[in-house]
Amino acid sequence: MRNFILITTVVLTSFFGLESCSKTTNGKWMIFTETTCLPFWANESSNRKSINTLETFLKAEGIIPLNIKIVGEREITCEFCDCPTGLAYHVKVDKSQVGEMAYWGFKLK
Repeated sequence: MRNFILITTVVLTSFFGLESCSKTTNGKWMIFTETTCLPFWANESSNRKSINTLETFLKAEGIIPLNIKIVGEREITCEFCDCPTGLAYHVKVDKSQVGEMAYWGFKLK
């Protein structure tokens, strides 16, 4: 009887454990529009470095990025901090982490 309960517990735990992993496939795209006051992860000379820095930062905050891409071309048109540069950071995260991304200035796509 104990073996049956133990096996049932292990099987159910494995099933629900796998179920929680499958949630990550239901991602939501979040967007951060870059302004002339660049975010700390931005590297003006390399989008690849910007992506790596952003990914490292998000993971340190407990956010697991499923995909990161940068869209657009950086073009400085004014000197005020709220002027958009033309770049947008698109980050796909699990829907459970949308609130955490919003805290860092990302908006739902």
